[in-house]
Amino acid sequence: MAINGTVGIPSRSRRALALIEKTTLGAIAGAAAALGMVEIVLLAGRIIRLATNQRNTVEGVPAVNASAPELVSAAPDIAAAQYETIALTVDGLPPTVRAYLIAATVLASLLTIGICAAVAWLCFRVFVGRPFVTSATWGVGIVAILVFLAGPVSSTLTSIAQAETLTFLGLGDEEGLIAFSWTVDLAPLGWALALTIVAAAFEIGQRMQRDTEGLV
Repeated sequence: MAINGTVGIPSRSRRALALIEKTTLGAIAGAAAALGMVEIVLLAGRIIRLATNQRNTVEGVPAVNASAPELVSAAPDIAAAQYETIALTVDGLPPTVRAYLIAATVLASLLTIGICAAVAWLCFRVFVGRPFVTSATWGVGIVAILVFLAGPVSSTLTSIAQAETLTFLGLGDEEGLIAFSWTVDLAPLGWALALTIVAAAFEIGQRMQRDTEGLV
């Protein structure tokens, strides 16, 4: 009886740990899927608003020496204050500007949706005990592409939309606004490369899994 009891304790512990692991994976997968669905709904709303509203806001327009005197007077320790960007709410944006803004919005949202989908699918594959499959490798690879597109490509589209808006309004340097400004953020490129390595690791793991199962 003592031997059976000793053997049974580790077995019950393993079952409890397995239950906790599967519950955690299920919760993460469910949360990721829910966030992805919410982002899809929000994306649809943003697209409809940009395409149909008479009045839209173009955010992040670069400004030059746009002072904020109210902030300087608010506290004696502030020597100077200025705005680096300005949001312009414009009536009747041209279709080209709307198209650039919609494209940038779609790319940014696709990144969130892609990450949520990949996380949910990877959790499911780990749940069933077969994480190294072709779909998981492709999922990570697609997310790497989306990270790249949502970085420099999305910022480029946004910069073009801002420049087209200023051209439409007839504004420029004389009004303290930069006609065209493009900022390159290298962080998404680094993340994209890192995810590419992860996808390659999944591919290697898939081959090792097939070898272990005797399929090759």
